[in-house]
Amino acid sequence: MRSGNAAVNKIFDDIIPFLPEKVRQAVSYLDLSVLQGIEEIRLRAGKPVMLCCFGKDYFLSEAGHVDNEPTNFALTVGDLNDMVFRICENSYYAYQDEINKGFVTIKGGHRIGLVGTPVVENDRIINIRDISSLNIRIAREIIGFGDGVVKSIFRNRRDIYNTLIISPPGMGKTTLLRDIIRSVSSGVENIFDGLNVGVVDERSEIAACYRGVPQNNLGYRTDVINGINKKEGMEILLRSMSPRVIAVDELGNPDDVYTVLKVMNAGVRILATAHGFDVASLRKRAGFKELFSAGCFERFIVISEKKEFRYELKVTDGEGNVIGVDCKSRRQPADYGKLDNGRLYILPLSDREDRIYSRNPVLFNGTGK
Repeated sequence: MRSGNAAVNKIFDDIIPFLPEKVRQAVSYLDLSVLQGIEEIRLRAGKPVMLCCFGKDYFLSEAGHVDNEPTNFALTVGDLNDMVFRICENSYYAYQDEINKGFVTIKGGHRIGLVGTPVVENDRIINIRDISSLNIRIAREIIGFGDGVVKSIFRNRRDIYNTLIISPPGMGKTTLLRDIIRSVSSGVENIFDGLNVGVVDERSEIAACYRGVPQNNLGYRTDVINGINKKEGMEILLRSMSPRVIAVDELGNPDDVYTVLKVMNAGVRILATAHGFDVASLRKRAGFKELFSAGCFERFIVISEKKEFRYELKVTDGEGNVIGVDCKSRRQPADYGKLDNGRLYILPLSDREDRIYSRNPVLFNGTGK
């Protein structure tokens, strides 16, 4: 089944072939308006199949309906292990390192998290058996997500400020980092020329490499080192690729601090993210105190959720002065959380026009009416 919506086509091409047969059929029956909003598919042994759609959880029925109430549509441990075998192209050995880390990245950049019973040898996980839960995270690039703030981090046409992106989990900091990397690498016409960027993608979330090839657009001048810790990755990039900028996701390990300082002392700029609610919440945190004391970061981008709109992206300098603010409207339907009785809701005009979600979608409760 093909659609004019790229997000829907990615699900049919990249995800559905791996699903257990009955889940495959149920997802295929879903209305396109639901398919294009799916963010996660959660499969748990003995539990109802769930979809995360527009930031809210729904239960999937075998007939391809979604509902707020639990259904009897469940899978077995065998179903989940068979699915992992297909994901691994019938060879666990080829994907053993990824399985041991708890996730596998597939074509399209989609990431499948897995848990079960770890097999431990010499204090190291060598396998995970009896897989009991899978979380399929649908990869979606949002090209242009950072357009409203990226100019604030340009020092001049050939240089940028050391920048830290701060947000709570699930608010889009990696999405923003990815889009800023693309702009810094490829350049912005008549504004910024573009720089060589090295990316340390420890958990395959930034570039989403599949067989070594980034599935996300990180720009023309970007080199990615995948599946390695940030400390070693930054050191390798410094030695081997002569980057002007190094980008990392989720700083916070105290072991990374001295490597970040080493990178900056070498004249290389840093783009990084961190979990937090604001700059003040990070200043006293272990692993950040040294960076703040050294005045390492010259720009902060704080992502927060507001009542009026889904995202507020606030840019401040190292002294706390506000440089700029960009706002994104919500991706959720009107009367959010009240999808029942066969009613149909259309996303408001602001959502249809917004860069984040421009397909003018509708969301059914699963009845198809």
